[in-house]
Amino acid sequence: MSLSAEYLKSSGIHVSGTDPQIKSDELVKLLGISGQAVRANCAEGRYNNAHKDSAGAWLIPLSSLPLLAQALYWVEHADIAPDDWAPDERRELSDEDAEILWKRLESASVKLKDKAQRDEEACHLWRQLRAQGTSIVDALLEIKAQYGLGKSALYEKLARIKGYAPLHWRALLLGQWTGENAKRTEWHPAAWAFFLRQALSPGRKKKTAWRSTKREAETNGWEGVPGYDTAKKDFDRLPRDVVTLAKEGETALKAMSPKLIRKYDLPVHDTWSLDARRIDLMARDVNGKYGPAGRVFRLYLSIYMDVRSRMILGYAFSGTLDTSLTRAAFIKAIKTTGNLIPRKVALDNGMENAAKEISGGASWRRRGKVKEDEIIGLFATLSIEAVWATVAHGQAKPVERLFGTLAQMHETRDEFKGAFCGNTPEARPEEWDIAKAVPLELVEKLFDEEVAAYHRTTHRGNGMEGKSPLQVYAEHLNADGSKARRISKAQARLCTYSSDEITIRKDGSFTILGASYRSDATAALASGRGYYVRYNPLNLSDTVYVYRHEKLLCQAQRIELTSFNDKAAAKRIMRDRASYTKSVKQQKKAILAMRNSENQEYLARLADRIVPEVIDPGTGEILPGSKVVEIVPAKVDPLPDQKTEVAAEGVVLAKEAKRLQDLEGREAADRIRKRAAGGF
Repeated sequence: MSLSAEYLKSSGIHVSGTDPQIKSDELVKLLGISGQAVRANCAEGRYNNAHKDSAGAWLIPLSSLPLLAQALYWVEHADIAPDDWAPDERRELSDEDAEILWKRLESASVKLKDKAQRDEEACHLWRQLRAQGTSIVDALLEIKAQYGLGKSALYEKLARIKGYAPLHWRALLLGQWTGENAKRTEWHPAAWAFFLRQALSPGRKKKTAWRSTKREAETNGWEGVPGYDTAKKDFDRLPRDVVTLAKEGETALKAMSPKLIRKYDLPVHDTWSLDARRIDLMARDVNGKYGPAGRVFRLYLSIYMDVRSRMILGYAFSGTLDTSLTRAAFIKAIKTTGNLIPRKVALDNGMENAAKEISGGASWRRRGKVKEDEIIGLFATLSIEAVWATVAHGQAKPVERLFGTLAQMHETRDEFKGAFCGNTPEARPEEWDIAKAVPLELVEKLFDEEVAAYHRTTHRGNGMEGKSPLQVYAEHLNADGSKARRISKAQARLCTYSSDEITIRKDGSFTILGASYRSDATAALASGRGYYVRYNPLNLSDTVYVYRHEKLLCQAQRIELTSFNDKAAAKRIMRDRASYTKSVKQQKKAILAMRNSENQEYLARLADRIVPEVIDPGTGEILPGSKVVEIVPAKVDPLPDQKTEVAAEGVVLAKEAKRLQDLEGREAADRIRKRAAGGF
């Protein structure tokens, strides 16, 4: 039986339309049986009034099918389903409301759509059962068996669709299913503000915040706190970026902000990227390379990478993160490139890079403007521009991504099992044991292997075109028009020297790392600050070089400690003191003997030699020295050639040897005369 006059008599709903005729292929879908079974049932007369059309295809009346199949049919053909509501029950949806309902249905999840469809089928089946004359109790049992809906749930859905055309039932039921029409408790303003403060607190869960709000509402008498599901939905409606900023901070928000995609169209050696990290391996310094022998620690690694080719040009390990590590990696880089240097270095804001020894002469956010008497650091010495990375922004340092690749290649090798400690306590493997620390030499050897492998591995980065860093480096270095900067051997030697600010005392001495230095030339300089020295960090006994700004002023030698009762040393220092005093007296005499104009000229020359300021020839007033504005290949005077120093030292030694030889000759002659006079 279909919806017909009987339905009108039993439930008061008007019937319109005809009994649809269904083809056998559609019936296969409704009943879930094969086409052969459908045709056999038609032939056996199991479907009342089933007949063939002119083409010989079976047509089955909808009224001859089971009620569940009829309900499924009307769900699939809601646009032609009978609109059987009584005139006083009929309701119409405005075009605007219908559009809102259907947009909500289209944007709903698959789970909600399926639920709305099943609710629609249940409503159609209920109407079919009641039209057939099935009792309410039996109809409810059938609905419960087929769709799992109880009496209250079914009646709520029927009330939701009552009076509306079947075309809109699914969209209406979706709104009912999402709880849109449920009665909700409105927030008390103070309770909502308290809940927001709690829920936006970093690390606090929404349910914990809701429970706190419930307790606070009971204390303060707030009568408007919805249930947790409603509170959660209200909180989830807040803008996600605002919630992210409040709960996770600006770093997390930065990941959601607009991003800049850079094009790597630089020449080779235009920009090097510099950074350092602490590797996740426990190493044992067996031979004391970086400190006491046998010490176990995590090594620091510093790397210079060519930005264009991603080639690792230089790297160095150390037990401490300091300027020596940055310098050692740079020295290795220029050895790799054959003294080729970049025009710019993109570097991290760490103190090992910000130290004046490395970046002195370049402005920095914490240091401000460059001072006139500031150390000319490693990069400024070679006219390399320092480009500081944005603070807490790893994307500004291309080498940052390289660290992750090398860590995966190197630190997770099987040879380091038990020594790998992870980058956080949570990431520490169970087999980690400090007693399993690996020898330092093994760490460095295997890192060399992985760097060589990395250089020959294809790269997917921008501008790499699937080639390896070594291929791209070679191609662009030899390309037409490529202009790389090369430094001289003297400048390269200057890079190996550390630098430090000094204060010259009245006696011309100064101290570096606890060692004292002096020379007659330093004694002639004005005492005080404003000077810096370059020294060999591997041997503090070597000659050191005193600078002011970019000008090399003089050299100084280390003052060695002598034994308390060393008379020879005491005599030697007395001779040196007498020689120094005599020299100064001669200079004084010459100065006093000069005429006034000659005196002014001499003082100007002396000031230019001793203190790099300018003296006004008319008034004798000391004026500030001019700042170097033009960028030059090398801003600092190079160190004297080592051969020249050795030759000069050889001349001094030869003179001393001749003096001793003459002295011994005279002493021998005296002994002969004494023997002759004494008769023995």
